[in-house]
Amino acid sequence: MGLFNDTVTIYQKSNGSYTKTVVIGVQWSDVTDKTLMTGRLTTSKSANITFPEAVLEQVDFSSYTEEDAIFFGKISGTPTSQTGSRLSDFLKEHPKSGIIRSVNDNSNRDMLKSIKVVVY
Repeated sequence: MGLFNDTVTIYQKSNGSYTKTVVIGVQWSDVTDKTLMTGRLTTSKSANITFPEAVLEQVDFSSYTEEDAIFFGKISGTPTSQTGSRLSDFLKEHPKSGIIRSVNDNSNRDMLKSIKVVVY
């Protein structure tokens, strides 16, 4: 058993359709930031997903797009262009999910090889 035991489902768009990848053995961390600006409290939610060395061969974030998303847990189905099954519909149905916004690739290091992805 690995250090992390969360499961995520990744949808990556390529050539007009989505590729689905389920990865077991990652760490999902929810983040809530609160900012007070001009007398208003603003809340923003995001998640950090850590992919340790043991699962790096299952993922490729070298060319992620604005239409790639990660969902907490194993999700059934694949997004299409039809109403009710678009990626935006999947995101609304599953609150622990988000569009990939940044990737920090540390897989070239000697120790603690990992990839960190931020979604919101």
